[in-house]
Amino acid sequence: MAIGDDHYEENQLVHNHNSHKGQILVEQVKQLYSLAPLGFIATFINSLIVFFVMKEVMPHEKLFLWLGTLWSLIVLRVVLVLWIRKTQLKEEDGPKWATRFIVSLFITGSAWGCIGLLNFSGVSLAHHVFIAFVLGGMAAGASSTFSMHRLGYLAFSVPALTPLTLHFFTMHDAFHYAMGVMLALFGLLLWRIAEHNYAINRTSLLLRFENMEIIQQLREAKERFEGLYGKLKEEVDAKHRAEAELRAQHEHLERIVQERTADLLALNKELEQFAYVASHDLQEPLRMVTSYLKLLKQKYRERLDEKADAYIDFAVDGGIRMQKLIEGLLAYSRFSRGGEFRPVEMNGVFAAAVANLDTVIGESSATVTRDELPTVNGDEIQLQQLLQNLISNAVKYRDREKKPAVHVSAERQQDQWMISVRDNGIGIDPDHFDRIFQIFQRLHSSEEYPGTGIGLASCKKIVERHEGRIWVQSKPGEGSVFFFTLPTATPEKN
Repeated sequence: MAIGDDHYEENQLVHNHNSHKGQILVEQVKQLYSLAPLGFIATFINSLIVFFVMKEVMPHEKLFLWLGTLWSLIVLRVVLVLWIRKTQLKEEDGPKWATRFIVSLFITGSAWGCIGLLNFSGVSLAHHVFIAFVLGGMAAGASSTFSMHRLGYLAFSVPALTPLTLHFFTMHDAFHYAMGVMLALFGLLLWRIAEHNYAINRTSLLLRFENMEIIQQLREAKERFEGLYGKLKEEVDAKHRAEAELRAQHEHLERIVQERTADLLALNKELEQFAYVASHDLQEPLRMVTSYLKLLKQKYRERLDEKADAYIDFAVDGGIRMQKLIEGLLAYSRFSRGGEFRPVEMNGVFAAAVANLDTVIGESSATVTRDELPTVNGDEIQLQQLLQNLISNAVKYRDREKKPAVHVSAERQQDQWMISVRDNGIGIDPDHFDRIFQIFQRLHSSEEYPGTGIGLASCKKIVERHEGRIWVQSKPGEGSVFFFTLPTATPEKN
């Protein structure tokens, strides 16, 4: 048995007991009242014995009063037993009848306890022992007869034994001290026995009710089974037919999915090739147009009117933006391909990215720092572009009122690394988190922050090629943290 099983079973027992608490109490009350006549007989016989033994050493009037009280209590308790036998005991009546019995036990125990308070002057030591023996015997009977209720033994024995025990302690001699201690210890021992009997009785009743529930459940299950068996038999053939149809449909859908997947892969490859070729082929004519526009601007500036100068500026700026856009698109199309993955030290990648951004970092007076970065498995060139794009964005979208600060750190997560790039820039509205990773999507105009809207889309493509994911946490005005995951490094094969 595993450690903790006993505790579990005890808790389970308490839980189950609570679910049957009312039923168990009713059965315990029935047992108490059914065994009560044994207590009446014991009280009657023992009280007579005590009377005849003690009548020579105690005042008769007190003994008669004591005996009459006990017998009156017997009569009242007999009436209580006869009353409950005529009553149809319900679950909600259990606490009420239990309380009546416990109160009657307490009163009877108190009556027996009075014998310990009577005048002991002139009574021999043998009589003292006799009284202790009788009361101990009554308490012993209570520990078994009335232990079906947790308070049954205590309700009788505490008021019965306590007065005599205290009386012994007040007699100031070693013998009576010893008698008092023995009587108290005897009472405690009987209490433990009563608790044990109570636990056994409660568990027995609990098992009885649980077994009754199980039997009822089995009976109901059998009826349901018999009712469902016919339907199930009819449904088996229909199930086999449905399985055959489903298998055929599944195979058909698998063929369609394979065909569609192959078509999509081919189309995606064609689109990537088209983007690469188109952007590559567009560069030369665009470069020529841009060069001539720059030449036109340089040669004829201020020789035409202001509108012509403005138009030329617009054309030159548009050509430059178009050239950057095509270059970005060309780079974006390349990110689906790349070199073989191998262990890459991200500290070196960070150093190369910062070196490439040296001018931008210097012009903005930015501070770019890092923690110790790991070695990961990937394409070094693409990882450098990834980190460079994120640091560049952090510097670009800075708060104009403070110097940019960028920090790169890493955290190990099982078989991957989570790398973060934190800045103190203008931040991003959470509503735009998904949008910023889409190609050509920008949150600001070119006049506010120049760019093509390809940088973060390229980052996403690089991370996905490395079987990772990228996301951002940010609030407007509170800076941003870009996270991305990369696989841990695997040893190179010789």
